[in-house]
Amino acid sequence: MVFIPSGKFRKGDSVYPEESPVYETSVSSFWMDETEVTNDQFSEFVSKTGYITEAETKLSTKGKGETTLDSDLFTPGAVVFHQPTNQREKSSPLEWWNYIPGANWRHPEGPGSSIEGKGSYPVVAITYRDAGLYAEWKGHSLPTEVEWEWAARGGGFEKSSNENISIKEANTWQGEFPFLDEGKDGFIGISPVGCYAKNGFGLYDMIGNVWEFTSDSWIPNQKLDKTKYHTIKGGSFLCAPNYCKRYRAAAKQPQEDQLASSHIGFRTILRMNSYKMKIKENL
Repeated sequence: MVFIPSGKFRKGDSVYPEESPVYETSVSSFWMDETEVTNDQFSEFVSKTGYITEAETKLSTKGKGETTLDSDLFTPGAVVFHQPTNQREKSSPLEWWNYIPGANWRHPEGPGSSIEGKGSYPVVAITYRDAGLYAEWKGHSLPTEVEWEWAARGGGFEKSSNENISIKEANTWQGEFPFLDEGKDGFIGISPVGCYAKNGFGLYDMIGNVWEFTSDSWIPNQKLDKTKYHTIKGGSFLCAPNYCKRYRAAAKQPQEDQLASSHIGFRTILRMNSYKMKIKENL
């Protein structure tokens, strides 16, 4: 883990409406995972606890006073990105996202895929609950949105919204999204953790590669039930200048808690009080 010092910063941006308002806030120090949680790390958690992720479990549609409904949409699986083959104008994300039964953290692109040989890649196709229980098992927590954004800024200023990110800085999309990823940054799709330069605090992949869960419920859009959505940060390998300028520390969007996706992962933090307790336990 990497030590993140306390400090003050101006949180937010004006690139997208949900990033406003910009305001000054302060953050207490904490420790943060140097990289996104990897397949190997999550595999250890599963091996030692027997945990089964939500994408591997049939979701229940039964509420109080309701009967259970049978639907393919509730078959175990995850949402997977598929690059369109027909290069005509696309009008909806539903044209490149598909819910794939059998997709999960072991098979992030569907039943025929595997993480064999990809132990150093970030674990994906996990949900908010999966991430939270992993963090709890480690004795850690998921970061708040403010903690995450402070850490992602690395002690520096936010990149201008008109400035494209360098191919040496992060795993993002080069080319016309969603048709062609030119892979100028060295990868098409997800990359192993730690392939790009560290930020000012010594953290890898805070921008790009995969989105990351925070512990904050999604507030800006009151049309969404904030008890069912949490805020994700950092953008992913799918962020491109022509479509999604969310390769910035201030960027964020909502993610449905029970919906696993092939471009969302997480990392954990250890706050100072918890860290001191761990030290005492080991004395």
